[in-house]
Amino acid sequence: MAPPLQVSCGSDDINALKFPDACNNTIPDFSRVGYREGHVRIPMVPVKEVLHPSSSDLCLDPDHDRKRIQEAIDRVAALPLQPMGNDGASVRGAVLLKAGNYYVKGALIINASGVVLRGEGQDENGTVITATGDISHDFVLVNGMLASDLGKWENQRTKARTKEMMPTNGYKGARKPDTYTRPGVCIPCGSTEIPVLDTKGYSVGERIVIERPGCDEWLRDIGMDDLPPRPDSGVPSTPWTPQLYTFRFERRIIAIDRESSTFTIDIPMVMSLDPKYPPARIFGLVHKFNMISDVGVENLRLVSGVNPCHPTTDEKHGWYAIVLDNTVHGWVADVTTVKFVSGIFASRWSRYITIQDCLVDDPVSKETDGGRRYMFNLSGQMGLVKRCHTNSARHDFITLGRVCGPNVFVDSTGFHANNDSGPHERFAMGILYDNITCRQLNVRQRLWMGSGQGWAGKCALDGSYLVHVLSVLFTI
Repeated sequence: MAPPLQVSCGSDDINALKFPDACNNTIPDFSRVGYREGHVRIPMVPVKEVLHPSSSDLCLDPDHDRKRIQEAIDRVAALPLQPMGNDGASVRGAVLLKAGNYYVKGALIINASGVVLRGEGQDENGTVITATGDISHDFVLVNGMLASDLGKWENQRTKARTKEMMPTNGYKGARKPDTYTRPGVCIPCGSTEIPVLDTKGYSVGERIVIERPGCDEWLRDIGMDDLPPRPDSGVPSTPWTPQLYTFRFERRIIAIDRESSTFTIDIPMVMSLDPKYPPARIFGLVHKFNMISDVGVENLRLVSGVNPCHPTTDEKHGWYAIVLDNTVHGWVADVTTVKFVSGIFASRWSRYITIQDCLVDDPVSKETDGGRRYMFNLSGQMGLVKRCHTNSARHDFITLGRVCGPNVFVDSTGFHANNDSGPHERFAMGILYDNITCRQLNVRQRLWMGSGQGWAGKCALDGSYLVHVLSVLFTI
């Protein structure tokens, strides 16, 4: 196995990196990310429900706006799906909130395909939804696994923050034989050719999972079996385990060579498959959970109320403004969030999400504590953030740990962050930062940080011109 390549250089030196390298690793093609693989515009879904701001007397009921917005979402969710365009999209309709002020105590939930929540502008004169209440909770939840009544305030109080569903393995597999990558063959990073033992039972167009198993030998090779303790306290780091570092990459078969027993996949591998480790298992992609599609949140201003006694450090209020999970082909567009602890999160079970033309502004929380002020967070697969901006982040543009990617951040700016951007926590793969302005961009060995985060990522590339540090970690 080739040693890790870690480069810190000025942007003018990026061309000095030569690919393919000695192991035939190449820079992957990152073009198939975002809604419908980024090849179509976000659709203008027809309006089916229209709501106006409440009159002042109705606002005396703290649950009035939440109930009527959620009921409108649920009515649209009950409509039949209708095909839209030629890209496989099917939609039900949009809930349009006319310009003005709405006050929501609890959460708003989209849990059916083809539903859009839309306003009439993301500035102060547009559609402004204020998250009220005095507990930490995520606010707009796009998630095929959540019942809409979970948005009620009493449920928020019971659950506090809505917990992210992050199972280790969310696949049940199709009813067909598994196959495996061919022993003794290296599949380099950037490759779309997957030699397998047997192609029988698989067909072009089918979606598959390529499961790269974790193993003790790999952890030893990259030094993650014996992380040092924290130097300030001596508290031991949590060692990495093979079970948690089994990676599952979702791909589609676009060609099959039966003679050579090789699949061609749509999206290149963002991690090399080294023959010194156990072979990867390949199986048909069937999710265990309800994955919704063609859903969006757009043209809104989301504001979190805060305790006036703690106007800069309060944390008993809106946490993430928007969370997308158990969602494929979704979007957040033209949304501003203000005073939430964190911004917009495409979670572990999100796929093909576009977040565009959004601003995460003026977060309210403890300023330097962990888990806060994560402004744009792509932790699923095939996610895209473009033309987005942040102010006063801890981490402007990040992923969490064990993220299989690919994910792309492009044409975006972070102002006044107190920490860096880049993969955060433990081992994210396949990240492209292109034309990103931020305080600092790092892909690094984090060692004991965060109880033993170790290597933050691999195959993370930056082509920006306005970051202070360029770090490229290519092969582990």
